[in-house]
Amino acid sequence: MDSLHSFEQFFKQLSEFQNMVFNNWNSTLSSMQNMNLSSSPENLDKNMKVQEDLVKNSLEFQEQVNRFSIDTQRKLWDGYFKMMRKS
Repeated sequence: MDSLHSFEQFFKQLSEFQNMVFNNWNSTLSSMQNMNLSSSPENLDKNMKVQEDLVKNSLEFQEQVNRFSIDTQRKLWDGYFKMMRKS
């Protein structure tokens, strides 16, 4: 079950990383609210583009992690059932 422990550690670290990214992003957005963006629509467009890209990249990353998770679970269960059939 060492691989199961490694799997749990991976997702614990992944969760911590996602929390860190979200907290940094939230902090950035909070500080942006204090800026006077009404004087420059171009700045607002740039900031919206950065936020949009960040969300898009985050969702793509989550999609890849979920695929990895499902593939790993499938391999673990396949290995388990193969091992049980041999015994």
